[in-house]
Amino acid sequence: MNEFEGGRSISCDCENRKGAGTELYRRATSFAAWLAAALFVANIIATPAAAQTSADPFALHQAGLAAERRGNMTLAIDRFDRACAMKLAPSCTMAGLARLDSVEGGEALLAAARDLAAGCLAGSDFACAKMGVALGKASAHAAGGEGFVAIALLQMGEDCRAAPDGGACHDGGALLRAEERGGADMDAVRRYAAKACAREARSGCLPAAASTRDQSQASRSASTRCRSGRADGCTALLDLLLKVDEQPAVPNALTTLEQACADRVGIACTKLGLYYAQGPVAARDDGAARRFIRAGCDGAVAQACFVFAEMHRQGLGGPVNEARSLALVRHACDLGSAEACETLAAIIEDARAPSGCGQDPIALRQRACRLGSYRACGAKAPLSPPPA
Repeated sequence: MNEFEGGRSISCDCENRKGAGTELYRRATSFAAWLAAALFVANIIATPAAAQTSADPFALHQAGLAAERRGNMTLAIDRFDRACAMKLAPSCTMAGLARLDSVEGGEALLAAARDLAAGCLAGSDFACAKMGVALGKASAHAAGGEGFVAIALLQMGEDCRAAPDGGACHDGGALLRAEERGGADMDAVRRYAAKACAREARSGCLPAAASTRDQSQASRSASTRCRSGRADGCTALLDLLLKVDEQPAVPNALTTLEQACADRVGIACTKLGLYYAQGPVAARDDGAARRFIRAGCDGAVAQACFVFAEMHRQGLGGPVNEARSLALVRHACDLGSAEACETLAAIIEDARAPSGCGQDPIALRQRACRLGSYRACGAKAPLSPPPA
């Protein structure tokens, strides 16, 4: 356990071998070719050299943040990439942001989108929106001979930019990281490709009809998506639980969230905590809320860490602990919460943080701005999503 409550190391026994990936990229001569490599290249056992590096993804993430503050983006991306390979989703988001800020060309933009997809699937709405931007920029480099899957992905990106909080972002994220999820969801591919091809005939279009889903199918799909670690599925289940009249549509919604949380799906734990904190009065339980929110923070969900900080500050479900609250706000900021970064800046300026936590309020607000806070950028939120 780190200095904060939350921050459990998440690891896996494999990562992409850089040599193999580099060769695939070198051979890719078109958008479709790169996409095939990005979607279906299999993960393999890490090399001995990789095994000798730090096994703590949080330490790697912190090293990436430190390198970013120094302006060494090459080192920052390397550290974020290594933590991302160990399933620390916020590191994937930071790697994607760094690439999106500095890259050109369809292949590099798709690499940024793929990084951001991991953060999107784990529950970062900001990563979802930025993934849509990356896909939009990548589509400008498409040569016009895309395959059916590539056409579907571009449509997912277009729909994601139009509605960052909709399902298209998560569908696109799942397709970009399909090798981690048992392959591409061909039903989703057919639906999005059919939509794109109905609007504009392309060489990669195939005869396909968009499938229809009734409410019961959508409800069952939410459970499946949540169990597979998709934030949109867990969010849909919480929405149903908060709407008492619709709970029969997913009779096992609460059980599904509990099972997913037990399987270490951080966003499922977070949604469970929010249910016990904000759900029907009869279900409210501050102790359970605190326990599940902590599990969400352990799963590196920035939102959970920020809520957990507030629980410590107010004494909800446990004792008041100002020092722990401050550490959790700082951790939530490190994991990509713009609101936490702004809060930490305000705490430091109000002299409520000992020695300023070693952080500069101006730099914290700059990070919050980069993480999507229009307020920190000194501007009002746009009425519609900014153009890609």
